[in-house]
Amino acid sequence: MSLAIILALLFIFFNSPPFSFLSSRAVAYASNIAPSVGGGITVKVRVTHQIDGEDAGPPRAGLVFVVLGGNIADLDEKGEAVFNLPPGNYSLIVSWRDGILYPFRTIVKVEKPLLILVSFKEVKLVPDSIILRVNYTRDSSGVEIQYMTPSEQVIHASTPIISTIDKDGRKLVYPTSEIVEEHITPRPYYISLQPSAGYTLYDVVIPIHSSTEIIVPWEILSLISDETYIPIQITNATVVEGDIEWS
Repeated sequence: MSLAIILALLFIFFNSPPFSFLSSRAVAYASNIAPSVGGGITVKVRVTHQIDGEDAGPPRAGLVFVVLGGNIADLDEKGEAVFNLPPGNYSLIVSWRDGILYPFRTIVKVEKPLLILVSFKEVKLVPDSIILRVNYTRDSSGVEIQYMTPSEQVIHASTPIISTIDKDGRKLVYPTSEIVEEHITPRPYYISLQPSAGYTLYDVVIPIHSSTEIIVPWEILSLISDETYIPIQITNATVVEGDIEWS
């Protein structure tokens, strides 16, 4: 039997019921639902970043990425990432490639179009008091910093940046003098600061300060209080449902 005859017989066989691709109910059903599932529900994630008194704006291109369920996308130049998903619950992560800011995580329910606004804000928390304690026996000094958290939200704080003057008149910054352009600190945010507590005395609320201590060399003579601060990160998120103005 020639090859041409064999191919002709195979064509007739697979285009006859129940193997016909055109008459198969399962394939026809799949072709009907594929466009709606493939298109999915639109979810847009818009990210802004603000440092101290500067205006909020999109992060630098390539610095932030978004993970929604099993999907990952970089932000565009407007600070946005768009996903098209079937209905369901999805884990959302907004993360920084430089690893400095604490990533944002939450669970979102996708039933209708969503616009998720995530804002990262970095501010310098000025301590309420700074105390230098010199310890000559250990060749080191301790800088005790007392502070109050600035809001009722849980925030993430970095190692305090302490500006000092040593016995030779040199200005030294601890724990690092490195400069990072996109942030106010090169140190990772790893401390979670809870809202400030207080107690009531004669109907007057007395705030309770939190404190931390940093070890510096004993040669430190004084502190520059207005250049000493705790870098903190405050992250907020707002979810808008339904008819959304996408521009």
